[in-house]
Amino acid sequence: MEVEAAFAELSTSSTETGAYFLDDSYSDSELVIGLVGTIGTNLNEIARLINERLSKFNYTTESIKISTDIISTLGSPLSSTDEFGRISSFMEEGNNLRKNSKDNSILALGAAARINFLRGKQEALRRKAFIINSLKNPAEVQRLRKIYSNGFFLIGVHADHTRRHDYLTKEKSIPEEQASKLIDRDADERDDYGQHTKDTYHLSDFFIDYNGNSDSLKKQIWRVFDLLFGKPYVTPTFDEYAMFMAFSASLRSADLSRQVGAVLTKDRCIVSTGANDVPKAHGGLYWPEVDDVTQEIVDAKDGRDYMRGEDSNATQKKLIIDSILEVIPEEYKEKLKPLIKGSKIKDITEYGRVVHAEMEALLSSSRLGISTSGSDLYCTTFPCHNCAKHIVAAGIKRVVYVEPYPKSKALDFHSDSISLNQRSNNVVFAPFIGVGPRSFFNLFSTNLGSGYPVTRKSEDGQALDWNESDAKLRTQMLPC
Repeated sequence: MEVEAAFAELSTSSTETGAYFLDDSYSDSELVIGLVGTIGTNLNEIARLINERLSKFNYTTESIKISTDIISTLGSPLSSTDEFGRISSFMEEGNNLRKNSKDNSILALGAAARINFLRGKQEALRRKAFIINSLKNPAEVQRLRKIYSNGFFLIGVHADHTRRHDYLTKEKSIPEEQASKLIDRDADERDDYGQHTKDTYHLSDFFIDYNGNSDSLKKQIWRVFDLLFGKPYVTPTFDEYAMFMAFSASLRSADLSRQVGAVLTKDRCIVSTGANDVPKAHGGLYWPEVDDVTQEIVDAKDGRDYMRGEDSNATQKKLIIDSILEVIPEEYKEKLKPLIKGSKIKDITEYGRVVHAEMEALLSSSRLGISTSGSDLYCTTFPCHNCAKHIVAAGIKRVVYVEPYPKSKALDFHSDSISLNQRSNNVVFAPFIGVGPRSFFNLFSTNLGSGYPVTRKSEDGQALDWNESDAKLRTQMLPC
């Protein structure tokens, strides 16, 4: 009897106010959406379309502007009568807030405090979405993911340079020279406490293209929320699948700086993969192997960089800087030292031991005897100028990358053969659009990801209907 009573107690769902929701009974989750885009991207239009779409799921939205709602509250941006001065002052004050607090997530904390204030009480609102416009530092995204867990999603919005420049000059009436200064400043990420839009953009759950086609933009946003609300018949595009594979390839890298992955495809088939790592004798890259004696999985001695204890490229750059400082008169050294260290010398990649991911994908294909001509290349970053020239020579017709700022050297050095125009006859470099690798598994798996399992058919084998009005978020931000 005691066992039966215990089972009965465990099987009873609590109906108390504030109870934990460990079952599938809670369906009115709050939702927090972060937006990230380079300066000149009209994120207000994105927020408007999100609000419009969420209303179909019976959600109301509240917009939180990092500039006017958070920076103005926490700091003191200089007042300005012109748009250039206004934007510049918000950028400057945002940097100051991060620096003075010694916390790059300070603006995200401000947004969380704003959400708490808008609730008006210490409990989650039902069927409510908050849109944070916009995030500029990776620490902000990491903080919001810690606070809201499965209830937070980041949308990266891509807009090309021409469209962003036109928006600033025509919509915001900023003179052309000042518009270019804002774009250049937004792209310069040297300040530790500054904006790091590129690195923030990489963390997105979804990537959408603000390409001037209103129907395209609307349908991209519709698809995002169809997935979030468990529409069972949305499956990956080939671009999404290939980029997920590139991301998976990046995870095998032991590079001391960062992990990059690439895949080569032909006729929508994966031909080869690549990651940034050190090459080994007789072809390929190092992998950890089982030691026959100890049975441990270990790396080859003196193989990968971490086994040697240094990044050879960083070591050589330091030696170059030291050699320059040696020939500078003593009275100028202290003044010139930070300038030299912050110069373009830091962009040198010549002395690295690692093979870049794009190069390894091309080499893997050649080792297998498969022609690279007419292939597509997917890469988690924009290829450097060194990889770019080999991509052109290998006959690649299209490169898909995840990055808001195309690196200028590749485009400048090979403007005759590389183009960002997708209708060009040159090698097309195109931004990745779709579900990011981060959310690929959770949103496309019917039963192995986070959230409730997705059902596609009834017990008698009929495809189930799905509609927005009674759909619920796939992953809940549970109140507790």
